[in-house]
Order: sequence, then structure tokens, then C-alpha cells
Amino acid sequence: MRVDRSKLLERAENAKGESKYLEFKREFDITSAAHWCEIIKDIVALANSGGGAIVFGVSNDGTNAETDLSALLAVDLADITNKIQSYTGFQFAEVETIEVVRNGLARVAFLIGGSDVPMVFTRAGADIMIGGKQRPAFVKGTIYFRHGAKSEPGTRDDLLSWRDKSLEEIRRSWLGGIRKVVEAPVGHVINVVSSPPSAAGGAPRMQGMAITAEINAGPGAVRVVPQNAEELWPHRQKDVLEAVNRKTGATRRINGHDILCLNAHLGVLQNHPEFAYKPHRLASPQYSDSYVDWIVAQYTQDPRFFERMREEYRAHVG
Repeated sequence: MRVDRSKLLERAENAKGESKYLEFKREFDITSAAHWCEIIKDIVALANSGGGAIVFGVSNDGTNAETDLSALLAVDLADITNKIQSYTGFQFAEVETIEVVRNGLARVAFLIGGSDVPMVFTRAGADIMIGGKQRPAFVKGTIYFRHGAKSEPGTRDDLLSWRDKSLEEIRRSWLGGIRKVVEAPVGHVINVVSSPPSAAGGAPRMQGMAITAEINAGPGAVRVVPQNAEELWPHRQKDVLEAVNRKTGATRRINGHDILCLNAHLGVLQNHPEFAYKPHRLASPQYSDSYVDWIVAQYTQDPRFFERMREEYRAHVG
């Protein structure tokens, strides 16, 4: 179950104590590897648990601390994404930096979205003080979840709970999609994918061609669905990044945050089925060759394209 953003904001501004969805940090030194590992541990645990918020400059009892947060506000979200990837192997970009007001004072908060699949630490974190001893913030191979107000290694029960919630969300998504199609009035238009016969006259083979079809209640109406999504949208996010960086040869390599900004700019999943596809709500998007080509073309025409997309995204979420 994912946490609603408005509820997260309300908790970040008004909660008196930490919880499953909320972590307080009295201070944070952005130059400290140990501090960053503690934050990454909490980000991963919150994301694996459906999302949450980390509020800086607040003590465990919910009172404001005298902490300079100006350096934290200047941290690039892409740097946070890269730090998470360095310990998990995954570019998790669902982190948003905002200002919240607690007891009349501005504080800095990270709003963290839910992860489609639990993230696993692929290497150990820097040493921090745990139980009076210097120990790694987390160790390789562990999966962290929130247990009350703590970020702790996951258990079998955590994985069972995640599986059950994921299956329930998939079930709701499927039922919602079926309901939309069943209730759609005759004359409405939907986007479908053609399935022409192969050149050799054999079984139909899916092609990367988006067409427009009209919902028709006639007896001759044919239901068309993507039978092989892997051929139409063959790329995961990491594949798109590798392809774009290779084709542009740009000095500045793009990362997962750039894809987040582009997807938000286009409304790619809602408005561009030729670019992206999700088999169900909890799945990660899959992308087409045409999306890679479009991104490369935009950068070729405008070398500041990625910077403009970031600026637009910051203005939208800010």
C-alpha cells in the first residue's frame, strides 16, 4: 500500500513523533559518508514499506533543533539517486526535497515514494555507531523495512506482507481496467497495437506500430491486445540510459532522475503508448526504441534539453 503524498506532508509538518512512515533527523552532515549511509538506509526502508518522509532539523521528540539546513537544500536529487544506486544497484528516483514548516520554523524534508520491488543492498554501508560499537550501517544482501519507527532488516513476514499487498494492488488494477473497457460507451477511441501476419505467412508477429481504434459493439469487433510486450517495449530504464548516453556521446551522462523528469514532462504512460508501457500498476515501465530515438533527437536539437526538463520538473514539484 503506497502512502498518499498529502498525508505524508501532513505528517511531516504536524506529527509529534516518528512512525512507520516518518523519520526525524536532528542533524545531517552532507560531507559524512556515515551520515549518508544512515539516510540511504532509511530511504530504502521507507520505499520498501510503501513510502514515507524524512524530516531534518527535528529531534526524536518532535521538537525543532538548531541546525543549519542550507547545504541540504542545495543537494541535487540526481546525487541522491546515484548514492542509492551505489549501494543497491538500482536508480531509485522517487525522492523529492521540499521545505515544511514545523512550529513556525522551516525544515527540510525528503518525501519518498514506494518501490515497486523491494530494494536489496548490494554492498555494505559505511561504519556507524550501533550499540556502542562501530558497525556497518547495513550489510550486503539485506532488505530493509520499517518496523514501527525503526529501519531494520526485513523478515519473512515483511516479504509475505509485501507480496500480499502487491497482489491486492494488481487485482484492483486489473478489475479497474476491465471495468473501464466494459463501461466505455460505443464511439469512444482507444489506442491498441496492430498484429499483422508475418512476412512468411506464418503466425502473427507483434510490430512496433501504434494505431487508433474505435470501440465497437458490433458482432465483428475484434479484441486486440499486446501478445508480446517485450518486442514492442524492449527496454528497461537502465537500457534507455545506456542507449541514450551511447548515442549522444554527451560529456554529461543522464541518469534515472532525467528519465523521471522526461516522463513527467510528457505524461509518457498516460499520453504516449508508443513510448512506454506498464503491464500492471506495480510493474516498472518498459520503453520502446522510438522513445530512445525521440530523446536523442531532442538533445541533438537542443544541448540544454535535459537541463530544461530538470528545471521544469523542479518548478512543477516546488
